[in-house]
This record gives sequence, structure tokens and C-alpha cells, in this order.
Amino acid sequence: MTAPSPLPSRDFRTAATILIAIAAALPLAWRAPTESPTEVAAADAAAPSGTLPDAAFDLDIAMRLAGTQVPPELESFYFFAMLEPAPEAQDIAELGSKMQAAARERDYLGVAGPDPERNRRTLLAALDAHRGDDLSGMVLIYVGPDRHREAVSSAARAAKVELRFVAYPALQPPV
Repeated sequence: MTAPSPLPSRDFRTAATILIAIAAALPLAWRAPTESPTEVAAADAAAPSGTLPDAAFDLDIAMRLAGTQVPPELESFYFFAMLEPAPEAQDIAELGSKMQAAARERDYLGVAGPDPERNRRTLLAALDAHRGDDLSGMVLIYVGPDRHREAVSSAARAAKVELRFVAYPALQPPV
């Protein structure tokens, strides 16, 4: 009798989930949120640090928002979704690995997750950990609250990485 195969890695599960979500979202037309960017930015600025956005995080919306920053001729791009409760050190290492791969391939890398403060900390730590590496081939797409714009922009400039910052919108409650 053969031994059972090992469980798939988090990378594989994340990739499979993302591919399924992208395939499901392709036929859908994305509608812009009804709130203006000014209202969203004001709500983000008023939210105390360390709190989650008013609305529940939606991976499909985050991926579509990130996808708006990728040229239409590209069929895919890297996306690091911090969905599972993994230790931050593990996320930092995995994100660093994705950043290196995206830089080597001159590709786009989207970063998002339900806890914006953890996303920011993880991204900043990963960029800091790879300070000596050449990440200049990567285009980083950060999907998060506008209050993170300056910290993320500063870290991206220091790493010589092109940044596409996408403010994650506050969603309207269901009617």
C-alpha cells in the first residue's frame, strides 16, 4: 500500500482559490461602488488604527480592483491574499518569495487581505527583509485603506518598486 500524498501547500491552495475566483469573476461586470472616493477616504481617515474596514473583506472585489491595474493583455498576475490565520513571520517569508518571483518575471503582484493593519505590517516587513534584493522588475499593487498610502509608498520607493495603490472601498450595506 502506498503512503498518502502530502496535503497541498498553502501556495497551491491559494493559487487554486485565486484561479477559481478569477474564472468565476470573468463573466461578471464590475460595478463601481456608489460612494465617492472622497467619502471612502474620509471614512478610512476617521477609522481608528487597528480596526477593520466598515464592510466585510471581499476577496473577489479586492482581486478585481487589483486587476484594474494590470494591462488587459496579461492573462494572470501574482496575488498574495492573507486569508488564513498563519503566523506573520510565515506570511512575510511567503510574500518575500512572491516578490522575488514577480521581480524576476517582471510581473505584477497584488497584496490584500481582511486585516489591513496586518497586511501593511507584513508588506513593510517583507520589503525590509529584501532591502538588498533587486525588486525593481515587480509592479506592486496594494489594495488597502487610504491611510496606508504614505507608509506603503515610502517603502516601495525605498525598494525601487513601482507601486499601484488601490484604496479598498467601504461597501454599501445590503438593502
